Amino acid sequence: MNKTPSQKKKAFLEIILFFLFMMILTAVITFAEKFLPSTGPLIGVLFYLFPCVIILFYVSKVEKTPFSSIGLIRLRFQDIPAGLLLGFCMFVVQQIPLLIMKMDYSAYAMTPEPGYIIATSLYCFLCVGFAEELIFRGFILHRTLSVCPSKILSVVVNILFFYAIHWSSMQFVFGEFYNLSTNVIILCIYLFRSKRKSLFPLMIAHGFYDTLTSVLLPVFVYLIQ
Repeated sequence: MNKTPSQKKKAFLEIILFFLFMMILTAVITFAEKFLPSTGPLIGVLFYLFPCVIILFYVSKVEKTPFSSIGLIRLRFQDIPAGLLLGFCMFVVQQIPLLIMKMDYSAYAMTPEPGYIIATSLYCFLCVGFAEELIFRGFILHRTLSVCPSKILSVVVNILFFYAIHWSSMQFVFGEFYNLSTNVIILCIYLFRSKRKSLFPLMIAHGFYDTLTSVLLPVFVYLIQ
């Protein structure tokens, strides 16, 4: 549905204000993690859940629109294998350049501690996967498409915003930008081509990808050494 100029202006302001809010929140969290390292896990959970609460409140109570308007459509069983497969594809795409460059994975080896593995995996799925997809492929992408119907430009904006929000943990090297960009492109293509336009397969894919890269791969490297 075509948007009126006033609706486009409103969507543009929403994007800018929410992006500024996320940048300020990122700076506050970075400061807290630096000077209050003991609160790291709690700070991380708050960083992801606080913006989600704001988005859900804004959409349902202020705009009075259904959550489906930002891609929160009822989870189906089929979304689980689809999300896992999508996450695995993201992981493979990320690893191809590293394998070509014959990267030494030994530096990433991690001792398999069950408690850490379970806690980190839950964090990847329930916090990172859920929150980042709701924020970027849900709220921001839908608002960007309202302002500019070009899917290519909307994906580019999504990549830049996604990269900017992660500035505190980035080393600003090509490899990181490649991984982030390809992941966003894969997730957006899946969302555009899916019939239901549900975020749940993307959330599962994102959580599984993070679990593979930050937990399962390091443990696997440790076990084969």
